[in-house]
Amino acid sequence: MFGTIIIMNTIFKFLVHLAPFTEKYIKDLALRTQLFLRLGLAVNVGYALFNVFTGVFYRSVWFGAVAVYYIMLCFIKFFLLRRGFENRGRREYADLFTCGIMLLILSVAVTAIIYLMIWQGKGAKYGKLVIIVSAAYAVFRIAAALFDTVRLRHLKSPTLYAAKALSLSVALMSLFSLQFSVLLFSGLDEKARYILNVISGSIVGALTVTIAALTIRRAYRVLRKK
Repeated sequence: MFGTIIIMNTIFKFLVHLAPFTEKYIKDLALRTQLFLRLGLAVNVGYALFNVFTGVFYRSVWFGAVAVYYIMLCFIKFFLLRRGFENRGRREYADLFTCGIMLLILSVAVTAIIYLMIWQGKGAKYGKLVIIVSAAYAVFRIAAALFDTVRLRHLKSPTLYAAKALSLSVALMSLFSLQFSVLLFSGLDEKARYILNVISGSIVGALTVTIAALTIRRAYRVLRKK
């Protein structure tokens, strides 16, 4: 995981020296964040379509619910991209508040999906391709969240804060999905899997709601003063 982050950072440093345009692009954090959001949006659309197909193929309500979750996620990312990253004062905090509300709704959906996953996961068997794709996506999301947390930790931009909060929420969901998939092939009995999934699922659900609540609180405190 950390190796992936180091490789990404090395690639960026190499690209800086390729051309003046590349140097400007790499050093412009807002522009770079838009690039990652667009990349993440494209990946999420593809993963949502994958879950739609998988849900139809396996006749799985859970995969359909996951597809809805990523469609909602794409909507929030599209909202951030449309609003832009320039300094807009109070309006930027208003957008952060709106994003926080959408994240809260998404967090409730995450909690519902997690428990649906646990309930339907008893004895469920999916193809190895499903597990591989889910694992690859989880690694991508977790690496992206860690990368965002490191590079945006000192910035106070509300929009960038929203992007980081969104990235962390998605990474948590992806981490639980990866754990769930691995446990299906772990050889553990159904009761042990159920207990582990309930514990980790409850933690993930609580953390995603907390992230959304902190996002709303951050925006509300500023809006209340202005």
